[in-house]
Amino acid sequence: MRLFVVAGESSGDKLAANLVAGLSHQTQVDLMGVGGPALAREGLQPLFPMSDLAVMGWRDVYMRLPLLLWRLKQTIDAIVRAKPDVLLLVDSQEFSHRVAAGVRKRLPDLPILLYVAPSVWAWRPERAAKIKPLYNEILSVLPFEPKVFKELDGPKCTYVGHSAEQLIPDRTSTDAGERHNLLLLPGSRRGEVKRNLGALLTVRDGLEGFSHTDLVTVEHLRDGLQRQLAGTDIQIESGRDAFESALAQAKMALAVSGTVTLELAFADVPHVLFYVADKKLGAHYEQAGRPLVGLPNILLGRQLVPEIVGTSPRVDDLSAAAHELAENETARKAQQAGFEEIRHLMQKGAPEAPRQDPVERILSYI
Repeated sequence: MRLFVVAGESSGDKLAANLVAGLSHQTQVDLMGVGGPALAREGLQPLFPMSDLAVMGWRDVYMRLPLLLWRLKQTIDAIVRAKPDVLLLVDSQEFSHRVAAGVRKRLPDLPILLYVAPSVWAWRPERAAKIKPLYNEILSVLPFEPKVFKELDGPKCTYVGHSAEQLIPDRTSTDAGERHNLLLLPGSRRGEVKRNLGALLTVRDGLEGFSHTDLVTVEHLRDGLQRQLAGTDIQIESGRDAFESALAQAKMALAVSGTVTLELAFADVPHVLFYVADKKLGAHYEQAGRPLVGLPNILLGRQLVPEIVGTSPRVDDLSAAAHELAENETARKAQQAGFEEIRHLMQKGAPEAPRQDPVERILSYI
C-alpha cells in the first residue's frame, strides 16, 4: 500500500512509527510524507524536517507563519502528486486540518484519517462538526472520545489504544523503590522549552533526595540544551531509548503538559505537570473554566497529578507540589494507584467503544 503520513511533532512521530511497523507486518508499505526519527527508522525519507512544524501557541505560529504556509502548500502538493492509497495525519491539529481541507478539494475520494482526536471535549466543541467533511475516520487514543464525537456530530471516531502501553514496567525486574533519579521533561517545541525550562530548573535546584537529574528532549533541541546547561550536573539525552531508560530510573518527574504525562502514568512515574502558556492560549484556558489539562487527570475525571498552569511561571506553586511529591511516599503511592486505574481503562476501552486495532482500521480502506 502507498501510505502518506504527516506527523508534526515528537509524540505523533512515535505513534505513527508504531502504526507503520504494524502495517509492515501485514503488507508492503510504500511510505511517504513528513516525520521525525521514529518514522525515519521505518523507512521514511521526510519531505522536510519535522521540526519546521513543531510550534506551540499563537506567538510561535505568528513568528513562523511564512515557513508554515510554505510547508502547508508543499505538503498538499506532494500528496496530490503521490495519490496515495491512504493519507494519515497525526495530531498537529491546526496543520492537519488545513492539509486535509486542501487535499479534500483536489482528491475528494482519497481516504483521509486523523490519528489523535482534537480535544473538542475540552474547548470549542463546535469543531467536531466542522471537521466532519475532512476525515473518513479519527483514530482516537482516549477511550471516551468516540462517544463525544458521536454526540457532537463529528467524524467517525474509533478508539485504538495508545502506544504508551509499551512502557508498563516489568514488576519482576524493576522495583519502583529502586528508582532514585529526578526526570525533567521540558517539552518538545522550542517555544515550550523557552517558557518552561527556567522554572523547572529553579525548582529542581531546591529538591533533595535524588541521586541524579536526567533531562530528556527531542533530537533537534538537544545540542542547544547541552550548550545552555553546560557546567551543570544534569544529564541531557534525546531519543526514545534514552527516554525509556530514564523512565526506568525515575523516582519522580517534572513534566511540561503533553502526551508525555500519559507515558509517565503507564511507566508508573509520579509527576507534577507544569505549563506556561502564551497569552492567547492562556485566555482560552480561562474561558473554558480552567479544565483539567493532564491526560491522566482527564481520563480519571479528577486531579490525580498536580497541575501548575498559567500564563506566567508559578514557581512557588510548582516548588510546593514538587516537594510534596518528593518527600511524601504516600502521595507518590496515591498517584501510582490512579495510574493502575488508567492502565486498566486504556487496555479495554469504553463499553460503547471497545478498543480496535489501528492497523486493521487503516487496511479497511484499501
